[in-house]
Parts: sequence; C-alpha cells; structure tokens
Amino acid sequence: MTNMKDVAREANVSLGTVSNYLNEKKVRPDVEERIKEAIKDLHYVRNNAARDLRTNGSKYVVFVLPTVWTPYFSELTYWVQKGLDEFGYKAILCLSENQYDQEKGFVDMAEEQRVAGIISVSYSNLTSHVHSKIPLVSIEKEDTGLFPLVSSDNYSGGEIAAEEFEKRGVTKYLFIGADHISSKAMTARKSGFVDYCNRHGLNYLLDRVPSSHHEEEFDEKLSSIVQRIVDDKSDYGNLGIFAYTDEVALKLYEKFLKKDIKIPDDIQIIGFDGWKLSKDQHIDISSIRQPIKDIAMMAVKELDNQVKEDGSDDVPRIMLPVSFFQGETTKLI
Repeated sequence: MTNMKDVAREANVSLGTVSNYLNEKKVRPDVEERIKEAIKDLHYVRNNAARDLRTNGSKYVVFVLPTVWTPYFSELTYWVQKGLDEFGYKAILCLSENQYDQEKGFVDMAEEQRVAGIISVSYSNLTSHVHSKIPLVSIEKEDTGLFPLVSSDNYSGGEIAAEEFEKRGVTKYLFIGADHISSKAMTARKSGFVDYCNRHGLNYLLDRVPSSHHEEEFDEKLSSIVQRIVDDKSDYGNLGIFAYTDEVALKLYEKFLKKDIKIPDDIQIIGFDGWKLSKDQHIDISSIRQPIKDIAMMAVKELDNQVKEDGSDDVPRIMLPVSFFQGETTKLI
C-alpha cells in the first residue's frame, strides 16, 4: 500500500514537504507539481482516519447491526447516517448477521483504530466484552448497565396491541414470539401483551417461532400454527394475533390468505416495528410503530455526549413511545 514516504521518494522531496503539501501549507510551485505527479503515478490515497485522529480526534463511528435486509434496519441505518452527518461524524457500517464473533471482530477493529465510538444493535452479550472507556450506545439491548441504551417502549407496545384488539371485538388473543432471541425488549413485548390480557380478563395463548434465517424451520413452524388455527377455527373464536415483528406478521397474513381466511374479518393481525416500503409508504399490515428516526437521533446524540464527555455520570436508559398504525389486518373502528 502506497504511503507518504513513497510519494516523497518518487517526487525527490522530504517527507515533511509532502506533509506540508497535503496539509495545504505553502510549497514552491515546482515542488508542488512534482508531488502531484507522484501522487497520480503511485495512486496514493490519503489515510483520512489517521489524519483526523492526529488533529481533532477520529470522526469515524462504527455502526454494528445484524442486517439491512428488513425495512426496519434499512430505515434505522438511514437515520443513523443522517444523525452522524449532522454531528460531523462519518459512519462505518458493519453487518454482523447476529454472529457474536463478527460483532466482537468489529469492536476489536474499532478499538484498534481508535474510532470516535460505536453504535450497536446486538442481540448477543456483546457489550459485556467491550472496554467501558470506549464511547458506545446500544439500541434495543444492553444488559451490563455500563453503556447508554436507546429503545422503544416495548412493554407499552404489547399493551397497545392487546388494547387495539379489545377495541375491535377480539375474544381470543395469541402472541407469537421468538425462540432464538433472548432480550429484554422481546420479553417486554410479550409481557405488556400478557399483562394487559390478565388485567382485563382476556383469554390468551402463547407460541414461538425460530429465526427467519433458518428459512425452512421458520416456514414449517408458521405453517403449522396457521394450519392448527384453520383446523380448530371454532376453538379460536374471533382471534387476534400479535406477532413480535412485522416480518412474522406479514408471513402469517400471506399464509392465511392462501387458506382463504379473510383478514381482518375472520382473524386480525398486528406486527411490531412499523415497516415502511418508502419514506411515505407503510406496508399493508397493522403494526406497533417504533419511532425509528427518534431512536437513531437519540443514539447519535448520546454517543456525541460521551465523545465530548458532556454527559452525567448516570448511564441513561431511554425508552421512546411507540404508536399504533392501522393497516389492512385489523378492523376499522
């Protein structure tokens, strides 16, 4: 890889002269031309990360998230990038695919390169292995209490889903959760739903599905749930299904339609996330909408506070309110 020494050697000037030129200090016109030619011939690209670190500190932030293959993570990435831009940072996007070793590698890289900080969406115990002095903000899950957490009010989301079903005449309630994610956020969605049902004497059931990354197992489990409901429709009555993500809700919707079940007349479905297909277009399913822009902006703000050491000694746990989005899978009231 070409460095400044190579440029100096090619231009037959000192390393200090090359540095002066790159830092826009005055050099003789003939020397300037030789340096330009050397840079062009050697295809030299300046290491801006190192330069930033030497001058005002790094402006690079590592953003770790599982995937961009869902509208939620795509929208979150968009707003995190916008927020970082507003605060003068540059994002380094790192996709972990929910693999702890990948996440740990990204953190090691961030520490070695002395980046400004890390914003992380991780469902593993990643933060328990991060040096507490590195600025880090976690979105949705942070179990150590050492780093700031920004999340939706998942518990309230579960309550809202149950309440919206009750308003629409649902008589039996079903929550479909995950058997592969252990996080307080996911547990809170279920707890809010269950607690509301218990407080109001509502009849509910619980079920779980594997990760959609295991496509065959995921599809088989959802198909079995749908088939069981179709076969025992009289036992389920006016059913409302609260799925822990929009992905699960959308798959359920598709499978019920293939079974000639009328949605929302026969069965009503609410997801969680509030997926958008574009800036102004939601998908068809009803959902508990996360305030994705607010989550991103708050995460960036908290990270900037850590970088500038403007925050208090308290480690913030910020829960932002969610809202119900009326789609085609719940009855209009």
